[in-house]
Amino acid sequence: MDSSVVTMMHGVRGYFRFAHSEGLIAADPAVYARLPKIHRDETRTQGLDRLELIRFLQVAQTITVHHGALAYLLGINALRASEAAAVRIEDYADTLRGHRVLHLVGKGNKPATMPVTVPVLGALEACRGTAHCR
Repeated sequence: MDSSVVTMMHGVRGYFRFAHSEGLIAADPAVYARLPKIHRDETRTQGLDRLELIRFLQVAQTITVHHGALAYLLGINALRASEAAAVRIEDYADTLRGHRVLHLVGKGNKPATMPVTVPVLGALEACRGTAHCR
């Protein structure tokens, strides 16, 4: 299967990349290897329905304000876990066109800016000044 080929090639590519970076080989022969495209069926991806999301946000807020803020970033702004965990107070301090915005580094190390909704801002502000929030 194409997915098996891609999985195995990640190991091969990593091996040659490491060998090249360590000076063990003159060039990385796997850098130009073409991998098959994997097409995933997005219709089978499941997410939370409205009531499940509400319950998720409620439960997270009962744990700590830090958990509540993370839950809002994940559930409302649909951030990846690594993106949400990296948010700092200064990342959402700016205003753009009258809206508070969140600056973050997204997938592929690409900078991104997104609006912060009132509920998310409330969760982030509740977290401000606590030991776990930066």
